[in-house]
Amino acid sequence: MPGKTEKIRRWQKAEIGYLERHRKTKSLEELARHFKTDVKTIKAKLAELKPGAAGKRQEAEADDPELKAFATGLTAMQKKDYAKAAKLFTGLMADDDRPELVARARQFLAICRQHLDAATAKPGDEDAYLKAVYEKNRGNFAVALEICRRGGREKKDERWAYLAASIYVLEDRMEEGVQALSHAIELNPTNRIHAYHDADFAELRKNRDHRHLFGLT
Repeated sequence: MPGKTEKIRRWQKAEIGYLERHRKTKSLEELARHFKTDVKTIKAKLAELKPGAAGKRQEAEADDPELKAFATGLTAMQKKDYAKAAKLFTGLMADDDRPELVARARQFLAICRQHLDAATAKPGDEDAYLKAVYEKNRGNFAVALEICRRGGREKKDERWAYLAASIYVLEDRMEEGVQALSHAIELNPTNRIHAYHDADFAELRKNRDHRHLFGLT
């Protein structure tokens, strides 16, 4: 329609790499189908990727604060400064809307948290946590929850509270899940961001009465 504003596609680095690899082996129609867009959009992007465009693309990325934060986070991880890296990845997850970048930040954040938890865990506690996660992933919710509750762990430690909340929700025990997640967030507000991106809480996020737990309105 005349005057209609066209939505500008935001290309991910992986998508650009795919275009560069297949620009000579696939037709414009095939590429358009792959990216679920139109031929015009593909042609425009391929034109940007002509020799000389790479330098401009790198300059644009250098001005992207989220990409800078991601790179700085990776550097911090390499230096074993997991606290700094976790803070950067958490901020990126909250501020960026690119699914691929957020997913990668979430993966690296999980690694950072494992190292930070291991550094502060009491003897034997880390093994118990890994055991509980293992049982949860296997679907043995009762066993995993029993480990979480042992010694009142889920009341004292935000990590255990968060794990217990995810188990409750997966068991469709929503009210108990809400209470445990609320407690996990009280102990560590960063858990609000983790829960927002956590597939375990997908059903709970759909409930309008509990959207505040995820920073939603």
